[in-house]
Amino acid sequence: MFDTMRHLRFGSPHLASVLIFLAARLPAAEPATPPPAPPATVDFQFRDGDRVVLLGNTLIERAQRYGHLETALVARLGGIRLSFRNLGWSGDTVLAESRGIFDTPAKGYQRMLAHVARLKPTVLVLGYGSNESFTGTDGIRTFLKQYAQLISDLKSKSAPGVRVAILSIPPQQRPGLRRLNTTVATTSQFTPPDLEFPVARNRQIDQFNTALAHFALTHDHAHLDINTPFQKPGDRFADSEFTVDGRALNSTGYQVLTGGIMAQLFPTSTLSVELKQGQSPRVSGPLAVAGASYQRQHLTLSARTGGALVLRVHGLPRGRYSLHIDRDDYGDHTAGEFAAGIVPSFTRLPVGHAELRRAVIAKNRLYFHRWRPQNTTYLFGFRKHEQGNNAKEVAEFEKLVAAREAEISKLKTKVLHRITITPAN
Repeated sequence: MFDTMRHLRFGSPHLASVLIFLAARLPAAEPATPPPAPPATVDFQFRDGDRVVLLGNTLIERAQRYGHLETALVARLGGIRLSFRNLGWSGDTVLAESRGIFDTPAKGYQRMLAHVARLKPTVLVLGYGSNESFTGTDGIRTFLKQYAQLISDLKSKSAPGVRVAILSIPPQQRPGLRRLNTTVATTSQFTPPDLEFPVARNRQIDQFNTALAHFALTHDHAHLDINTPFQKPGDRFADSEFTVDGRALNSTGYQVLTGGIMAQLFPTSTLSVELKQGQSPRVSGPLAVAGASYQRQHLTLSARTGGALVLRVHGLPRGRYSLHIDRDDYGDHTAGEFAAGIVPSFTRLPVGHAELRRAVIAKNRLYFHRWRPQNTTYLFGFRKHEQGNNAKEVAEFEKLVAAREAEISKLKTKVLHRITITPAN
């Protein structure tokens, strides 16, 4: 069993970890006071060789453009093989109403199922409900009935024992927020009605999210709350602009979403180091990697990234030691404090993260062209009699995708936090 193949629990996120991507303050490391474990819902475990397929509306489709979540997951689970395929479609519903193109939604629905059948996913990540939530409470029952049918149909086309994770619906900001900030930022009195805070709209979303959480648990699906991470104490939303004109998430929004999901999947990970005279350091825990060194009271090691970290070092001689992670100084701590546990508050992403994310985005773009070629009507649709002979070329994208996945496989093992512990001056 791989160290990284631990049980992951889906429940309420630990908000202290949500904004790790956005933190702007100086790094800090405090003696360990691990947050309480979230209430258990459905046990979930990533497995070596998992094929993850993401299906849903704009939330899912735009995720491939930024790559934050996939990058975080493959870096965190660098010891196992994972593949991701994004089949999101902007504006989609559980009835596949956006997928018909020039056909009926029913045909788009069947094409979607056929594509899933080719992929044979072992994990389905589903993000629906934003569009349906406009119907209010009266539409919840119909929505969930069709959601159940959709999941049943998807499972019939997937690998045996496929696991399902259901995403909640993120909140909305004021419509036109971007235009307001860029064109009338100096006019504080400018608050037209259409730019008011969408209280009623987010109330609709909250009602659907409550129903979605109950639906997931009663059907033994995992549930990921991606709404709460955007809220601040006092039940208000983050001040940052995390949407494009109020609705679709921007890059900042996907970073917040990623932080929230990672906090739920990996609430707290312990990295333990055992030091004994004349022996190499023994490092254990789901974030552990080989290569630790301890010489003349200087300890150097690396750790995978993702979620909250408790660093414990046993065997340091009495005294005070300086902790550095990547290029940041995390202060001085006693040997006893290291043995009890230090909780670093990360302020930057580790070396190699940006390069891995670029490879993930490039792979996603290639696969998008593989399954949604721009001239699909001429290749596969009612005008295929004109250019349908070129349809065979679309499959060639698979080779390009495979090359990018090989690159991702190499890069993910290099996304590491570099940790050094040395005697304090």
